[in-house]
Amino acid sequence: MKLLSKKSPSAADGIKKSKKPLVIALVAVVAVIAVIVALLPKGQHTVRSEQTQYRYDSARLRDLTSTLTDSGSLEPANSYTVISLVSGEILSADFETGDVVSKDDMLYRVDSSDAASNIERAENTLEQRRRSYDKVLQSKQDLTVSAPIGGTVSGLSIQAGNKVSNGAVVATIEDTGKLLLTEYYSDEYIADIYPGMAATVSVPDQMMTLTGSVKQVHNLRRLSPTGVSCFAVTVQVDNPGSLTLESKSTCWLHGSDGEIYPTIADEDGFEAFDRKTVSAKISGTAETVHIRNGEIVQAGQVLVELSSDTIDDEITSARDNLRDAELSLEDRYDALDNYTIQAPIDGTIVDKYYKAGENAETGKTLCTIFDLSCLTVTLYIDELDIHNVSVGQRAQVTCDSIEGKTYDGTVTEVSINGTASGGVTTYPVTVQIDQTDGLLPGMNVDVSILISDNPNVLTIPLDAVQTGSRVLVKTADGSTGEGAPEGYDYVKVEIGISDSDYVQIISGLSEGDQIAWQPAAGSSNIFGMMGMPMGGMPMGGMSMGGGMPGSQMGGNRPSGGGSMPGSRG
Repeated sequence: MKLLSKKSPSAADGIKKSKKPLVIALVAVVAVIAVIVALLPKGQHTVRSEQTQYRYDSARLRDLTSTLTDSGSLEPANSYTVISLVSGEILSADFETGDVVSKDDMLYRVDSSDAASNIERAENTLEQRRRSYDKVLQSKQDLTVSAPIGGTVSGLSIQAGNKVSNGAVVATIEDTGKLLLTEYYSDEYIADIYPGMAATVSVPDQMMTLTGSVKQVHNLRRLSPTGVSCFAVTVQVDNPGSLTLESKSTCWLHGSDGEIYPTIADEDGFEAFDRKTVSAKISGTAETVHIRNGEIVQAGQVLVELSSDTIDDEITSARDNLRDAELSLEDRYDALDNYTIQAPIDGTIVDKYYKAGENAETGKTLCTIFDLSCLTVTLYIDELDIHNVSVGQRAQVTCDSIEGKTYDGTVTEVSINGTASGGVTTYPVTVQIDQTDGLLPGMNVDVSILISDNPNVLTIPLDAVQTGSRVLVKTADGSTGEGAPEGYDYVKVEIGISDSDYVQIISGLSEGDQIAWQPAAGSSNIFGMMGMPMGGMPMGGMSMGGGMPGSQMGGNRPSGGGSMPGSRG
């Protein structure tokens, strides 16, 4: 174009006149830039290209530590609020706030006189219930009717299914293994006849003579058919098996001097040696009848079995009442123990609300004990990070109120009982601090949980990683890649863990490789665009960098109730 040739002379002259000063100014600017570049650190410096400012560094070996940070309030290892379970005057309370106590040490003793009276009443009730239960059990046993003696059954009048009343005669049992015969002798022999005296019994209808003895001499008197006064004597003989109560007999006695004392009464029949009438001791229904008339039974043999729904109900009720009385007495004894109040744990008294002479009230807090052998802090870890936390991991704890001191901690519990809030779930994690010098319950602390410790790994600055895991690397032959500064080209890398400043390079670079990046806002740096490392990053949403508070590699994900890892609420 020829527009320049049409310019006025004055304008052209002005341009010519200004050339020299402009050259001088450019030289001065170049000199200043050279000085600035010379003063920058050798490892990293900035160069102004025509349009873009770059920062330069090299791939180096570094130690990377990955941590997860959060904050919380300190709590004692254990705490116990001692609550009164009884009411009454406090007789003793020999401790003060700040005292160190051991488990089972006496704290309070409360007047227990009312409790002692309650125990006595409960014991009396228990004894009454026990007697009632024993009585109804005996009634249950009475449903079984047994033979009181051995002998022959007679008079049995009931059958299975019959209703039997209390006191009703069931049967009669007569012991005929031995037989008794009562005869009368003249009063003139009363001084000569005695128990144990030998006797002879004659049974004419069986042509049998038996030897027996006097069992009893009676004071009974009567007149014989001939008008002679006489007395009764009972003689006992063994039944050979053939004699019955209807058998007729006569008897005479033998004196020690050989004299014979004949009876003066007519022949009489035998009597059973023993005879018992069996009666029901309780009402019921005959379920089973085990014997018949004329059978011989043994003593204790079951004759009849009765049943009674009423008795079964009474037993159940009596058993329940007895158990209630036992439990009531146990409760009274337990209540007595409550009047002596002991320390439930080893610890330090932090609050004392009642002293000797005051009245304790049921449900009121008497004192509070803290176990200060260690302190704990509960963190609430985001669901993206919780899988990286495990019991036994080390942690570092700092407290704003204690400057310059870091405490060692250990993860002791990782709960799976998460809490959802605002679309995010967090999980409680407990960290224990054993050496607590200067720390007190309630203090706010910052905690950094050591997730991994990776020494001597190849790293570059975080900002050097561009979108698509690309890094600007200085070329060996000086060639320049498309869109790269002179002498550099883009190389795709695989990244690993990172902290707040550096990221691990797993592959794509070697130690000493020169790199460049564009630090300005809005660049293609993947950390600036997406808020977290990609590619080889093994942890999602994790805080990195030596416990540096406020650094979170979790993008813009909201925290759950102020518990975002890596940030203090």
